[in-house]
Amino acid sequence: MRAFVSINIENSELIKKIKDVAHEVRNEEYGINITKDENLHFTLKFLGEINENEKEEIIDNLSKISLKSFSIRLRGLGVFPDLNYIRIIWIGAESQELMQLAEEVDKNTIGIKSDEKFVPHLTIARVKSVRDKAGLRDRIIRFSKIDLGSYAVDKFYLMESKLLPKGPIYEPLKVFNLA
Repeated sequence: MRAFVSINIENSELIKKIKDVAHEVRNEEYGINITKDENLHFTLKFLGEINENEKEEIIDNLSKISLKSFSIRLRGLGVFPDLNYIRIIWIGAESQELMQLAEEVDKNTIGIKSDEKFVPHLTIARVKSVRDKAGLRDRIIRFSKIDLGSYAVDKFYLMESKLLPKGPIYEPLKVFNLA
């Protein structure tokens, strides 16, 4: 199974704000796919393909994390890889505790190597094609300082990712509560 560790966005009011921004940035472009409500999440670590034994070991290890609940400030709009070649549009996150949780997740999944440095971001859209690149760039710059407020985090998840023609479906394998 394909798996990752995440913080899922489950607050309907915040989801609406995120979707409003995504629609504003997308504008009339058809080649930009907005992330489905139920798929909005912060990836703490992508684990790739794991088997049932690895899943159980990961659950045991992640269960050892004992951090307190915290808040994330959703602020700033950005892109990957850069403004000249936009593939991912994201909202940034500010939180020392988020960075600490990502570090703890990494330590507790040490057998699974990740070459990627953790960059706290919430993917709101994926870009396949754009007719008006300058317009998209301008909209992203206009929203670059956006502040959507804080989001309370009291749990994180081990998730399974099923890749389907209609897009990915994410299903929780285990919920880990924070103190």
